[in-house]
Amino acid sequence: MAVAAKRIMIVDDSRTMRMQLREELEEGGYEVIEATNGLEAICRAASGAPLDLITLDIEMPKMGGFETCKKLRSPPYSKFICCDGGRQVPIIFITGNDNIEDRRKGFRLGAVDFILKPFNEGEILSAVNKILEEQGADAEIVALVADDSRVARKIAVGCLSREGIRVLEAEDGAKAYEIIADRKEQVDIVLSDVIMPIMDGKALCRKIREELSMVDIPVIFLTAITDLSELTELFRVGATDYLVKPFAKEELLARVLVHVERNRIQKQLRDTIEQLKEANETIRQLSMIDPLTCCYNRGYLNEQINKEIKRSLRYGSPLSAIICDIDHFKKVNDTFGHQCGDEVLIEFVKIIQNAVRKDLDWVARYGGEEFVIVLPETSPGNARILAKRLQSEIEQNPIRCLDKSISITASFGVAGFDGAALGEEVSPDRLLSMADANLYTAKQEGRNRVVG
Repeated sequence: MAVAAKRIMIVDDSRTMRMQLREELEEGGYEVIEATNGLEAICRAASGAPLDLITLDIEMPKMGGFETCKKLRSPPYSKFICCDGGRQVPIIFITGNDNIEDRRKGFRLGAVDFILKPFNEGEILSAVNKILEEQGADAEIVALVADDSRVARKIAVGCLSREGIRVLEAEDGAKAYEIIADRKEQVDIVLSDVIMPIMDGKALCRKIREELSMVDIPVIFLTAITDLSELTELFRVGATDYLVKPFAKEELLARVLVHVERNRIQKQLRDTIEQLKEANETIRQLSMIDPLTCCYNRGYLNEQINKEIKRSLRYGSPLSAIICDIDHFKKVNDTFGHQCGDEVLIEFVKIIQNAVRKDLDWVARYGGEEFVIVLPETSPGNARILAKRLQSEIEQNPIRCLDKSISITASFGVAGFDGAALGEEVSPDRLLSMADANLYTAKQEGRNRVVG
């Protein structure tokens, strides 16, 4: 069964503006009805099917946006614009004259957002989507209300819980801090009085920011303080926002939803950035790996060996390299096929990697069947010992492929520098050229041997 489109009423005396809003919202899948002024809006709200959201222009003939909002929020009209469960239909004010007093007045009347004309393409649809999505998501929000006044807590809890927000209570800052620090409850927003016994609101906010390192959780102060210097001090200790008592319940709810949504978006952004970092690191790693043998590739060798030489020069430690080559590898491919040839290369690298130090030595594919083993902090003499051990192990352990036993041998060219002999003449080209020359000699002398 198809789900009915959500209904939005556009109230604006400008035909052009109504048409612009209608096109954008209908493209977003909403059903749109129009009213040219506040009186018409009230009549349509009372006589038509239930609404899901209303956009209101502020300046209109006959009845302006503020007066219309006030009427719609009051009996007997409010019953006509209630969502499921008795929730009030969200109202967005759209205005060409944005100022603090209008925003304060609008929030007190029950608005959930203000959008300034002229708006960018997609801005209205984005705001509507966000608000209507929140209608089904508020139950996931957990708010902590800290106030030593039971009556004040009851008012705040009532405003929030009626909107499906789960509320935790604390009678002072110390109790509130314990709830947050315990982390058994995932608190999404903190609403705190300023003056409380044991621990006041400013101390609570400071400890949340500094001791718990919770720099993003919104902290809204509910206070009777009106002195500008005192209010400024709240932001110095880490406040996100404040509301002066007495406040309109609609304004409280609007502030809570705005800050929770902002925090959610920031968290999503951080998570996205972390995912991008991980993806970039994965891409970087893949760009350095030979896809067949899973050892490093030639690009990594060219970049990293220079770093190894610089480190050896800095600390005066020895450095060696071995270039090894599978003897008569073309014969393996010709006799057993390329699939077995690939398997031989894979197993050959595994033998090498199992023989070297895991966190220090590394292996890179130099060419088709040639591989370089880089051995930091290893003298040429010890590198020869390793090469001899590898030569023997490879010769004595045939590789299985497709139920066939394939015997191979390998030749090794060893080169390196003792710590005392390190100097300006050391370079990647020289180290690899020496190892390659020794490998060539090993092949000239009959293969399956170590030279260097």
